[in-house]
Amino acid sequence: MEVAKNTETTRTHAHLFRVARTVGLAFGIVVVLGKGSRGEVPEPMPGVSEAPIETAATEPGGPTPAATVDQSDATPTPAKKEKSPWRGSTIAYRNAVTAITIDRSAELTYNPFWGMALELAPRYAFDDVWSLAASLEIAREITEADDTTFADETLLGDLGLRLSAARFATIPGAKIDISAGLGLGLPTSKASQGDTLMFSLSPSLRLSRSFEDVLEGLSLGYTLGFTKLFHRYTTGELASPAIAGCTSFDLGSCDRFLNTGYRNASFRLSNGFDVGLDMTSWLSASASFAIIVSWLHDDVEDERVSNVTLEPTDERYALAADLGVSATWWKPLEVRLGASTINPQLRPDGGRYAPFFNRFTTLYLDLRLDVAALVQDLTSP
Repeated sequence: MEVAKNTETTRTHAHLFRVARTVGLAFGIVVVLGKGSRGEVPEPMPGVSEAPIETAATEPGGPTPAATVDQSDATPTPAKKEKSPWRGSTIAYRNAVTAITIDRSAELTYNPFWGMALELAPRYAFDDVWSLAASLEIAREITEADDTTFADETLLGDLGLRLSAARFATIPGAKIDISAGLGLGLPTSKASQGDTLMFSLSPSLRLSRSFEDVLEGLSLGYTLGFTKLFHRYTTGELASPAIAGCTSFDLGSCDRFLNTGYRNASFRLSNGFDVGLDMTSWLSASASFAIIVSWLHDDVEDERVSNVTLEPTDERYALAADLGVSATWWKPLEVRLGASTINPQLRPDGGRYAPFFNRFTTLYLDLRLDVAALVQDLTSP
């Protein structure tokens, strides 16, 4: 007997993952897409892994010692390798399953999920501070999907662009680094196009502090992110309703099928906290937590709009968390195993979801290839 699948679960799940990418959770919980504490960059783009920021003193032509050296007797020093401007460019591959997939009795209906995603994330560094990055994801659900238009459909994610200024200033005495960024999101995914999204802007500010004397290194971070979304309509739409008997000659009976009635968010605010610990030169662990608040477009008093709550709802709240361990036996390749969740605060029945483990929790395995490091490793003498 075929088990009924929970459509509401999958739709909400997919919507929240789109929310996470728009908000830019990666700058507050960079570990979600597989970045550990080692080599963490304060201001990455969502889904983009960034390379370690080195100090200006390591650059050729930097500060020299006050004492002079007799060059005739000095031992020649090997020339330093020039840093690639493409450092931090990555290709990531993820396998993910929901935690309840392994327990058929977790809920009244069994709705397993197993998906794969490939992310392309090029990055160009102008110097040790300024960089421009992009990210684009291709995903496919291996189990039977509830949110696709045909079987075995491969979905294209939204295109993200981000200009970052990493550690451009430090608070004196406190040794707290300040970073900032500005992201641009473009609706290349079907889901965002269905929400009538035109583009989004995501400025962010990050504070981070490193403690080098704790094992191999301890880092703490806080990120404040703001996102403004620009939509054509205040609600999503269904452009081509496939309803029997609904024709262009009788549009009056089709109006209710032209719009989902799900109100879009006008802007969002995200507060993210993260901690990373390098236990050895190749093994690290990290954890993160974020609170997301979305303010919706003004309500529309129109009898054609469905999905109206009994009481006006102008805000939505969501929580996100991630915990994982990363291993880098070979410098260009990072392997990360972890668990993450992005969930609304309230369940459909009005109750509250557990904040860290719930129906949206996924277990994932990430393989992240640093392209610039790979090229350097293969071309080194």
